Amino acid sequence: MASSLRFRSAFSAIVSASLSRRKVLLVGVPLALTASFLARPAPAGPPGPWVFIPAPSGSAAAGPKAKPSASAPGKGGGTTPLPGVGTPPVVDGMERARLATVVIERSKKPIALGILLSEKNVILTARSPIVLGGGTSDLEVRFPESGQTTKVKLHHEDEPWDLALLVPFSSKGTEGAKASDSDPTSSMQTFSTFVLLKTGKVQPQSTAVLGRRDYLSPDGENLKDALSIDPKNVAIGTPLVDANGGVVGVIGRACAPGTGKPGAKSSCTPALFGAPLQQIRKFLKSSPVIKAPTPWLGVVGLTDKFGVRVIQVQEGSPAQTAGLKAGDPASADYVLAVDGTLVKSAEDLADQVKKRAPGDELKLLCARGGQVREVKVTLKMTEEDADKSSKAPSPPSPMPSILVPLPPLPPIFGPPTGGGGKAKMGESM
Repeated sequence: MASSLRFRSAFSAIVSASLSRRKVLLVGVPLALTASFLARPAPAGPPGPWVFIPAPSGSAAAGPKAKPSASAPGKGGGTTPLPGVGTPPVVDGMERARLATVVIERSKKPIALGILLSEKNVILTARSPIVLGGGTSDLEVRFPESGQTTKVKLHHEDEPWDLALLVPFSSKGTEGAKASDSDPTSSMQTFSTFVLLKTGKVQPQSTAVLGRRDYLSPDGENLKDALSIDPKNVAIGTPLVDANGGVVGVIGRACAPGTGKPGAKSSCTPALFGAPLQQIRKFLKSSPVIKAPTPWLGVVGLTDKFGVRVIQVQEGSPAQTAGLKAGDPASADYVLAVDGTLVKSAEDLADQVKKRAPGDELKLLCARGGQVREVKVTLKMTEEDADKSSKAPSPPSPMPSILVPLPPLPPIFGPPTGGGGKAKMGESM
């Protein structure tokens, strides 16, 4: 009995010391598109959502009064939001749009910008630099603010309007952009696009919208009422946003008005244009349901008084590669925390894995035989997803286009102007 108490005391001290040196990191994964993804934003004023995201209190886009968030008692009968509970801190609209703008890369070279849409973390960008510039393999997205990258897959495309929807394998927790019903041709408003700086960050710049014009797609389709813009320093795939950071369009490429005939490259004068919001909504509405690859750790756990005891390690799994061991209480690994977050049950461990994506690295705090250590594990796709991926047909080759492939996106140098208790069986992870 005394030996057991000494072990538990020493064990708790080691765990506490280890956890105190680690930061908490919560990373989500893309979710399926829902009908609410197409919800219309507020008709005017600050930007509205692609899906419902509570607007800051007091803003013109707030709409009906929101339900109070979870809170702790405060002085004077008020309430103080609990950390991590309720709505996130209010971020300026333009800053939110900047943070939601990502860099699309192939072989570490930027080829376009893109915009995350709401908390679903799907990325809207231009199709032409992806499909015509080398195909859909080896694509990555870089989050400029953090510098983190993740692989992406091309999920949906619209050739005439030069639109593409990408699904990232790993979500980095960035809050996405909102849509706006501001009139992009209004002379009373200012609009911006984003440019890639030498530092690797993105920054807004003032971009003039010259009006609505008809462009011609590479296959000869008339692009009626597209947005004509001043193309100076404008990056393809960038969102076009209003003064509040609300998205009113996405920059693509087509044949300039009065040029372009199918099958004759010389007759097309490539030009940047803006796909307006109504076309973007049609594009999103036609998208198949999005399902991100499922992350796989490869263990079955049992809730125990010391943590989650590993009772099975699956063959060929990341857990097996990392050296995790299953067995009886004396020989098995116990998982105590994931990236600094305590796991008290097998369900807690499964939840932590589900918040990640294939390719993400986890730092597991584990104990075996009285020794505590950190184990790094890189998650993989589930065998089912990997099998589907290997059997999936290759994407069809793009139709011959009268647009030539684009070179890598150059950075803009210099700042632009503008604006033990009861044991419980866990699930396989």
